[in-house]
Amino acid sequence: MKVYLSSLTVIVGALSAVASQFPLGVIASEGVHANEISTVKDRPAVSTSAQTLLAQAPTQVTEIELERLQDGIELIFTTADGTVLKAQNQRREGNAIIAEINNAVLTQSFQASNPIAGIATVTVRQISPTQLQVRVVGTDRPPELDIVSAQSGLTLSVIPATDEEEVVVTATRTAERPADVPRSTTVLNRAQIEQQTSINRDLQTILSKTIPGLGASTEGIGNFGQSLRGRTPLVLVDGVPITSNVNTDTTTADLRRLDTSAIERVEVVRGPSAIYGDGASGGVINLITRRPGKAFTAETELSVNSDNLRSRSFSTFIRQAISGTQDGTDYLFSFSVDSLAKAFDAEGDLIPAAGSFVTDGRTLNVSGKLGFQLSPEQRLQVSVNQFDDRYKQSDNYDPIVLDIPGIQKARAIDQPINFVDTTDPFNLGTIANLDYTHNNVFNSKLQAQLYYRRTRTADVLFDARTFDPETPLGVARSISTAERIGGRVQFDTPLSKTVSLLWGVDASSDANRADYDVFDVDEFDASGRITARKTRDAIRFPKFTINNLGIFSQAQWQVSDRVNLSGGVRYERFGVSVLDQFVAGENNVTALGGDKTVDDVVFNAGAVYKATEQISLFANFAQGFSLPTIGRALVRPPEGFDFTRDVILTAPQKVNNYEIGVRGNWRNVQASLAAFYSFSELGALTQVTEASVELLRAPQRNYGIELALDWQASKTWQFGGSISWVEGDLKNDEGTFVALSSFDVQPIKLTAYVENETLPGWRNRLQALYVGSRDRAFTANIDPVGIDSYFLVDLVSSIKLGSGTFNIGIQNLFNNQYINVKNQIIGGFDETFNTASRGRTITVGYRFTW
Repeated sequence: MKVYLSSLTVIVGALSAVASQFPLGVIASEGVHANEISTVKDRPAVSTSAQTLLAQAPTQVTEIELERLQDGIELIFTTADGTVLKAQNQRREGNAIIAEINNAVLTQSFQASNPIAGIATVTVRQISPTQLQVRVVGTDRPPELDIVSAQSGLTLSVIPATDEEEVVVTATRTAERPADVPRSTTVLNRAQIEQQTSINRDLQTILSKTIPGLGASTEGIGNFGQSLRGRTPLVLVDGVPITSNVNTDTTTADLRRLDTSAIERVEVVRGPSAIYGDGASGGVINLITRRPGKAFTAETELSVNSDNLRSRSFSTFIRQAISGTQDGTDYLFSFSVDSLAKAFDAEGDLIPAAGSFVTDGRTLNVSGKLGFQLSPEQRLQVSVNQFDDRYKQSDNYDPIVLDIPGIQKARAIDQPINFVDTTDPFNLGTIANLDYTHNNVFNSKLQAQLYYRRTRTADVLFDARTFDPETPLGVARSISTAERIGGRVQFDTPLSKTVSLLWGVDASSDANRADYDVFDVDEFDASGRITARKTRDAIRFPKFTINNLGIFSQAQWQVSDRVNLSGGVRYERFGVSVLDQFVAGENNVTALGGDKTVDDVVFNAGAVYKATEQISLFANFAQGFSLPTIGRALVRPPEGFDFTRDVILTAPQKVNNYEIGVRGNWRNVQASLAAFYSFSELGALTQVTEASVELLRAPQRNYGIELALDWQASKTWQFGGSISWVEGDLKNDEGTFVALSSFDVQPIKLTAYVENETLPGWRNRLQALYVGSRDRAFTANIDPVGIDSYFLVDLVSSIKLGSGTFNIGIQNLFNNQYINVKNQIIGGFDETFNTASRGRTITVGYRFTW
């Protein structure tokens, strides 16, 4: 431990030395970003253009006036020579909104107390020889701050926060304050996302460290083995479903279809929900993309990372984005490239690509957004995002571990696979959507959306002979495609001052299929497992289409200042159509497809009781539903298989969820505690046998407790953490409940953090993740091994330098050797996949706006 503390001391000392050599600058951010405050209404925006800050003598501020307005205040800065000043780096700290002014000096400091209701103090002070800080503290929450056009000096407009300032939209498909939602929700804003990407850009890893109830990250290209409250979550991008009904163990990558730099905020609703239709038996994860600002803004980001500074592990990331608004049209265009090098574990060994880590390749993300304000009440927006993951299977696994007694760590053979007549592994995703909003259609707010989503994934090569020497596949890899087109229309209708009704319809068509590339076995073996020449295609599972139609309504009733009630109903109809006849590639069985139709109705009801101004209690009953993964039942059909006859699909899996909780929100402390129990009479899991893969429609139950706490101890110190305990059982053929696999229910998870503003403009955060052990499924002969615990610590340090922010992030600070939950289970079946995770990873980056 002394060595670790010494290392940390050296790091902090080095950062202090760097900080002493540079003036503490700020990010130029005239546009609106996630960590900024939205523009004040009816105030003219600053006329801006992209320009470089020029070094010049500081401008003297001779006078600061505070003028009270009907809805807020204005701070008017007068300069000696009439120079126009710029307020930059708007950010929140507790109940304060802070802005900084570069290249300026004060003749004297300024302070005002309680100028109007909702604002406690206003302070302007010199924080460096050429930098001013404006700090406005709200009485209950941060106020809004905007820059008003001025011919000289600077004018800032400040408006006290309103109750509608902080909202969550995913829980009910309408904007609501989190305190009014009778569900457990978590929101990550842009500032939190940027802080986490300084350590790791992988979204499922970020969410696993910040979202209670979400399982430990699989750290790979797919999210199989990462559940939300023990069930599968529905992943959305701006409300567009990304989750598809395919075989999720090797082909889905729902949380890897969008680069984190394109995300404005993440909203997570924990627990089953039918508000968006099929697939949300575990909850909803909604990725909301970046929005344009009012002023022209260009943002550049550069970073490099390495595993313990090993020469072959250096990866780079570059992003450029522009956004702005002109004549009623707003726009945002973003382009990023992540060049990925090799990965090494804590013992310095190369990590095999067979472990599904994305290495030795590149990730490209391009996104664009155009919005048109057709009238004061109408808006039209077009959004497109293209994600392109391509990487080499350059580090194949070494089968020698199979000959060593005991369970061994997977080893890599440092040689690239040469794919012939096919491509290297890839992960592609396209999302396009058209959104229309009208704020007054027959006294209702109309929202309509059309969307298209296509994903295509080519997995790494595998040797099927390891599992079955007589397999017709030999050496192969899977390529899956999922394509969905759909639309939504909803109306939010106020029935009175306290009652509103949301109602509408959703419809979509989701087509899925997966094939195998089958390679020449003899050439593969003769080349030393290097050359993979494609010889033919084989069907993994045939094309099947799911057409669904949903009709819903959701009511909200504010009974009093203390009580809110909500409830809703949704009817969903699914039509499943499988290719009439196909030959399964895994066993060469000719099988029959066909059509099935199922439907169901689900309900939800919830209540929030505000016991005091700071404490609220909530309870809800919610039903969610999802179809079983159809593709799994078609992978290895038995002789004479007939889909319409042999697959039990009389109804979707309906999950009943019961939840109670308490939330507290004090000036410096926020806390929440929730307990839940969910039960489904029909399951949606699968069971692998020697002859087939069968759907398990057996009853399933999940239960758990979640606790989260955040404490702003002072202006410079923050602490927090969370506890997530989830368990689950499945009823077997004997009528006894047995433990669910750790694929479906992850071990107990604890997180903690401490954050400090060491100097003005320099922040440091230390965060920890503990994933506990779990052997219930192993004892019940469900899993091949028990799960061992592991503990990780990360460090992120950010310094304001010039017009941007310099970040240093260290993941796995103490270089602990560990194997994640998913790989521990897979490694129990086959040691060549018992892949260790990355050791200490150091990331250095600079992000600036101009």
